[in-house]
Amino acid sequence: MDDILRKMFLMVVVSLVLTMSNAFSQEADQQAGVVELEEIVITGIKASLKRSMDIKRDAKGIVAGISQIEMGKFPDANLAESLQRVSGIAIERARGEGTEITVRGFGPRFNLVTFNGRQMATSGGRSFDFGNIASEGISAVEVYKSSRANVPTGGIGAVVNVKTRKPLETPGLNAVMVAEGIYDPGTRNGEKFTPEIVGSFSQTFSQDKLGVALSLSSSTRDGGDQNATTQDFWGQPFVSAQDVVNGTLDENGNVKARSGYIIVGDETAINFPTGVSEGIYSMPTNVQYNLDDFTRERVNAQLTFQWRPIDNLTGTVDYTYAENKSDTRHQDMSAWLGTNCPTRESEWIQEGNIWSPITYTNIGCANDNLQGVGLFGVRDELEALGFQIEWQPRENLTLTMDYQNSTDRSRPNSKHGSSNFVAVSALNRITTSAHFGASGIPVLEVELGERNTPHNQIIRRDQFDVQDMQLTGSSFNSEVKKMEIQQLQFDGEFLFDEGHSIKFGIGRIEVTNRGQSKGISRGGNAWSGLGQPGDIADILTVDTISGVFSGVQGGDDTRQRMEFVNWDFQEMIDLGEQFLREGSHVLSLNEPGPCLTGFCPSYDFDTDEVSTETSNSIYLQLHWVDELFDRPVNLYAGLRYEDTEVHSEAKVPAYSRIEWNISADRYQLFRSQDSNGDVVRQFSEIDGAYSMLLPSLDFDIELTEDVMFRASAGISVSRPEYNDIKGAMNIYSFSNDGGFGGRGNPQLLPIEATNFDLSLEWYYADESYVSAMFWAKDVDNFIVSAKFENQPLFKDLYDPYGGSLYEQAYEELTGGDPRFGISSRELNKYFVEVLANEQNVVIQEGTAGLEATVTGVAGDPLALFQLNIPINSPDRNTAVTGWDFELKHVFGDSGIGVSANYTIVRGDLEYDLGQLAEQWVVDGQSNTADLVAFYDKQPWEVRLSWNWRDQYLKSAGENPVFVERYHQLDANVTYQFNENMAVYFEGKNLMEQNRRDHGRSLYQLRYFGLGHARYHFGARYKF
Repeated sequence: MDDILRKMFLMVVVSLVLTMSNAFSQEADQQAGVVELEEIVITGIKASLKRSMDIKRDAKGIVAGISQIEMGKFPDANLAESLQRVSGIAIERARGEGTEITVRGFGPRFNLVTFNGRQMATSGGRSFDFGNIASEGISAVEVYKSSRANVPTGGIGAVVNVKTRKPLETPGLNAVMVAEGIYDPGTRNGEKFTPEIVGSFSQTFSQDKLGVALSLSSSTRDGGDQNATTQDFWGQPFVSAQDVVNGTLDENGNVKARSGYIIVGDETAINFPTGVSEGIYSMPTNVQYNLDDFTRERVNAQLTFQWRPIDNLTGTVDYTYAENKSDTRHQDMSAWLGTNCPTRESEWIQEGNIWSPITYTNIGCANDNLQGVGLFGVRDELEALGFQIEWQPRENLTLTMDYQNSTDRSRPNSKHGSSNFVAVSALNRITTSAHFGASGIPVLEVELGERNTPHNQIIRRDQFDVQDMQLTGSSFNSEVKKMEIQQLQFDGEFLFDEGHSIKFGIGRIEVTNRGQSKGISRGGNAWSGLGQPGDIADILTVDTISGVFSGVQGGDDTRQRMEFVNWDFQEMIDLGEQFLREGSHVLSLNEPGPCLTGFCPSYDFDTDEVSTETSNSIYLQLHWVDELFDRPVNLYAGLRYEDTEVHSEAKVPAYSRIEWNISADRYQLFRSQDSNGDVVRQFSEIDGAYSMLLPSLDFDIELTEDVMFRASAGISVSRPEYNDIKGAMNIYSFSNDGGFGGRGNPQLLPIEATNFDLSLEWYYADESYVSAMFWAKDVDNFIVSAKFENQPLFKDLYDPYGGSLYEQAYEELTGGDPRFGISSRELNKYFVEVLANEQNVVIQEGTAGLEATVTGVAGDPLALFQLNIPINSPDRNTAVTGWDFELKHVFGDSGIGVSANYTIVRGDLEYDLGQLAEQWVVDGQSNTADLVAFYDKQPWEVRLSWNWRDQYLKSAGENPVFVERYHQLDANVTYQFNENMAVYFEGKNLMEQNRRDHGRSLYQLRYFGLGHARYHFGARYKF
């Protein structure tokens, strides 16, 4: 109800403002006796393309742009989706909407998005988030592909500037009202129809000396995200039985045939090699189906005042507010496939020297039939206030001062925290198979029942029954982030009589980031179950996955596990706390949270990080006008100097104890506490600084009246991500291989690119042109993740693995022979039967009988950690070249036209599928294409848009991830009743294309996301 009232209020406010302003304007004109001639304003698709073409033609350097079709109407409802119409730009999509951009093969972290030339605060990144603002409030978007001294630094791929309306640029009354409905069939439980209301208004007064512009929007969207994933595909070399017997060592001196390998010639592995050869085979781990429903609510407000008291002085004050609320209800079902399961069967397919499973089966091993429900809620709020004065003291001199302060706050939008998860399980999974194909999703086949020990024989088969389910683990996480930016910029331009000019400027920007987080997790022995099987049955409802992936390969497979359960999140929490009060389970909690049960978030943050980045800049840019062979020539030469200081402070928890559940082979770290029971935190402080000199050169010559040639060269940079310059030492996990953690590096330097562009453009008609552009980038100083191994971070933290009790058990069970390992089952049995009375050993009833937990004590080895820290690598550089081709053509007065672009990207590094070592390859590089066909003749506007992106590398670790080629068809139809009223329809992803990611082979599925069509329909009234 509050949302409905808010939307009605916004609509009423806009209507009243428009009505009063119109009346005021009419009254003023009548009193002044003004007779105005009718001004003809050209609008529509052709006009938008013409303005975009003019941006390109009149640009200084390599610049492209997208212009609004008319007030309140951008080519696409989403700004990122509009930008994919620019050559060289591909977009990243999330939940069916464009979110970020890749330019010339360089992903979002290599590009900078500014707002009215300012770097705005965001929820974490350097670039303004396209999803934060409705496109109806935008007048144009500029894309700077070549470096310029007077353009902010930060984009190796491009700097993108989003421009809003200024009232004095469009004198008189301009107003539009848009009412829209969104139909999203992808949601399973939400509202398929949701509203959006937009009002945009500008008015000038006092003979166009004073102006005000206001844009308001409110939208709600319910949608769904259904996907299937495989957590990992672990690549392994081939080993023989002889390797196991001899304990063959690898180059690091470790036993090569460790637990988890499949031996060549294994009779249970069909089509597996019979002898050791060069090649890699990959084993899957967790297979999971995820069913999410989400609601996104967005409110925007932009208010701009302009005053021009005299002709040569203009003042502008603008305020921007954007609020995004995103709430997700998550459901999943999954099954873990252990790579070290002693009893397994598999069938393989060979592609060159890559082997992939088409069936992988665990017999016995993990027995949890796991399912989960999560609630994720985040509220992001942006406020920005800007002030600008433009003064022209002389006809040939213009001075500008611009100041802005923007703040973005991100915090949980739920009483349960920002991301929260509760799991249930029936502990009767006895056989698990995953079936993989070259397309579609994996088929997860699960058999329920009971096997005997140790022969793994089936003694009972079960049907799915909610009476078998019980509550297991949970996590409640809270995260609060705040970014504040203060930016001051002075610019000037001096024009000489001959047409030459000098631009100069000085600026300062200070960015402060603070991030606080806390996690409350009921892990460890909580996964063994809370309460008894059947205790939660009354609040469970049975659902099915049948039909969710229908039509997709694997989606209708009869072997697929179908049933899953659903429940009310709060009811499950209440039951869990009831079980704890009844004393049915003893928890080993790291921290119970304020509720003392582990079923709640805490805002007594463990981690508190603050980083401040301060940059000062000065630039000079010369423009020289001349003639060459009697043709006009422009030369732009610029130099920009910047110095930057980085300061990082952090408080993170210290750790004092490690517990090892031997049966589950699961570790838990416990935080240090003082005498009052408060968590002890460590403080760190790191500083960094750098400076850079960035030259740029742009040249253009008008070869004929219709043909333009351009050449550009310069140096551009991309600064490190804000998370990479935070100094907090975060601990991620611990296992018998040691601990894993990482921190940022405030001493990082920017990534640097030397750029070269050549462009030839033929404007052969008033609304048509064709262009070809060659470009090259030589990129150095890449940021990579360096591994620092065997780091003792805490002086009194001891590792029970390898301690005296473990060594005693190992000697007893293996005779001390390093060629032989011990299974978790054998080791747990020894601790239960022989070492149960040791002071640091606890025996508890678990899922498979008695379980031993051992704590590290003095005398055991110090806990060692592998740390991942970003560094600049002098050895990591790449050369990327490419071509951009563009065509825009209008067929006379028919109203029919086409717009097309195609980009070719070629890097000098490619991922080698035949290597297991971690490789360094720039991700995100791919060819892209976009084709738009349109009809624009009153009263109809029709546009069909097709976008394509080739396969690209998403992650270049030891086990790579590739995003498969993707294409999408969109449509837009508008009918104009008169000069004021229009109705429209817009369809997104009409062919419902899905997204699919894979590993070394198409058979190694990592992610499959269902693609849903989405429809927008509405009415637009222009006053």
